[in-house]
Amino acid sequence: MTQTAVIRVKGYQMEKILYFDYCTIPVLIIVLFATLMRKMTKGLANRLFITIIILSCINTVFDLGMEFMNGDDENVILSVCSYGYYTLRNGTVVLYALFLFAITRTWYRLKSAALKVAIAAPYAVILLLLFTNPLTNKIFVISEENVCERGEWLIIFYAITALYAVGELLYLVYCKRFLGIDKWVALMSLLVLSFIAVMVQLFYPQILLEMFANSIALLLVALLVLRPEEMLSSTVGLLSWKAYKMELKKIIATKQPVQIAVVRFVNAYEILTYLGEDRYYSYMHSVAEQVNQLYKKVYFELYFEHPDNMYIVFDSTDYQVEEETQKLYDLIMDKMKEIDSSGILPEPRICIIRYPEDLERYEDIVVLGHKFHGLIPYEQTFCRASDIIGTKDFEIGSNMDSILNRAITRQSFEMYYQPIYSIKEKKFVSAEALIRLNDLEHGFISPAVFIPAAESKGLILPIGDFVLESVYRFISELDFERLGLKYIEVNLSVAQCLQKDLPQKIEQLEKKYQVSPDRINFEITETTYENIGDVIHENLQAITARGYSFSLDDYGTGYSNIQRVSRLPLKIIKIDKTMVDDMDTPDGMTIMRNTVRMMKEIKKELVVEGVEQAEPLEQLAAMNCDYIQGFYFSRPLPQKEFVKFIMEHNGVM
Repeated sequence: MTQTAVIRVKGYQMEKILYFDYCTIPVLIIVLFATLMRKMTKGLANRLFITIIILSCINTVFDLGMEFMNGDDENVILSVCSYGYYTLRNGTVVLYALFLFAITRTWYRLKSAALKVAIAAPYAVILLLLFTNPLTNKIFVISEENVCERGEWLIIFYAITALYAVGELLYLVYCKRFLGIDKWVALMSLLVLSFIAVMVQLFYPQILLEMFANSIALLLVALLVLRPEEMLSSTVGLLSWKAYKMELKKIIATKQPVQIAVVRFVNAYEILTYLGEDRYYSYMHSVAEQVNQLYKKVYFELYFEHPDNMYIVFDSTDYQVEEETQKLYDLIMDKMKEIDSSGILPEPRICIIRYPEDLERYEDIVVLGHKFHGLIPYEQTFCRASDIIGTKDFEIGSNMDSILNRAITRQSFEMYYQPIYSIKEKKFVSAEALIRLNDLEHGFISPAVFIPAAESKGLILPIGDFVLESVYRFISELDFERLGLKYIEVNLSVAQCLQKDLPQKIEQLEKKYQVSPDRINFEITETTYENIGDVIHENLQAITARGYSFSLDDYGTGYSNIQRVSRLPLKIIKIDKTMVDDMDTPDGMTIMRNTVRMMKEIKKELVVEGVEQAEPLEQLAAMNCDYIQGFYFSRPLPQKEFVKFIMEHNGVM
């Protein structure tokens, strides 16, 4: 195969080196194939990128065609290749500018007429010059020897290309603050490599380096910018939760007005468990396809957060999203009927957030997307962010980071104790230690709110340390025998149990406050045993060896069975309130009665939580339960009030 072609520059003939163009085409084909195989076809940026690859590949063919047809008899083919090359060469520069607007989430700025003219006008000049070239021969001319010779106005093309490059360079510098360094370098590479290649060809026109440099830059963009592992959800094939967060940060950095429709599937975990992963994700995928049809007249992007949230981001703030919410709700319900005919139904909730009118901070938008369904009446399926913003629960949720950090720094947590009544001894013999948070700005905050937030933000360990220190100190100050108390129950989180030095911490507190191990019973949830590994197992063994006992909390809410419980080193089983509430039904009463009987047979002590009325108390006493905990006797009390309560009810003088 011929590796060179003859060209004429300023009257001289020279051989062009075609190796780089030969390499360009397979590189571009590989990039295109990889992009399609990785399913990077959705979204404006991806579509523009694919278009650039295809046009670059065609342009390389035109470039090769120009060289091979030089001096040949096929004058028409040479002309077609020449016009095609110069048209596409500069057209891809314009497309790359549009790609930058799309990948940086600043496409909305193209609504400006001035910016549209600034981008389109230079390329329009190129097209005009090419259109008039048959008359002027100023761009290139096909000589009598059928050789393509450069014209004196070709420098205008280089000047316009340089103009685009400078504009794109400045825009990338501006956008660097919300692009990762790897993405920024990859996007800059096309400009830098193209500039180097153009300079080389300007001085050494026989080296066809420009298209090869362009292909290498596109390869870098495919590898470092369009990464499916961070952009796509592997389960549904939609843009991922990580991609949504990245886009949301870009939106806020560029102050692009958008509307976000958040679809929360309240019972997603239950449906996932029932359908199984394959059918559940098939359902979500079919919902996404219907969403694409519903909003096909407006530009939007759809994201999926495993397993229960969809985010639909509309670039247009003029589009009346609220008018389509009922259709969106109906298609979600209809698709489930197609997937499963047994009657299981999803419970979608939809919230419309307008940025920046409703919310301006990234954290607030994320929090609202996760919490809005709990801030509206259960039967309500649709809301606007403006209906929720300003409520106490939203203010607490959006400021949870500062609330927790403030509480940890100032040690503003408080310990409460809920008395536990012994049916056999007819007095209060223990209590559960419960942490409370009374923030200076937001007042009382429920543990159901701040504990999960602390776990998700990695702050549960200092809170756990505060609880342990407080309980040991409190026990050291009490006269247990005089008060008639035996022990205090202390909750241990999974994170605490995973600490390798947990036994050492407990030993140090034990010695510091001179507290006997039999004065404390540690409560562990079923989740701890589900996550049990070497560290947790060794910690529990070490703590048990020191004389401490353990109880399993919230029995009846998970998947515990009697066989599993019998094998665990547990002294106490705590029956959850939900089982107490079900005692008003024949089936619920039967389950409770059999649960108590089985626990007694395997020698476990029973604490029944959530007792609020006299009737279930009498029924549980008849079943020979050991201990009762609940509002019937007392709510959790601050330390001083707890001591006063015990003295009064245990007859301590």
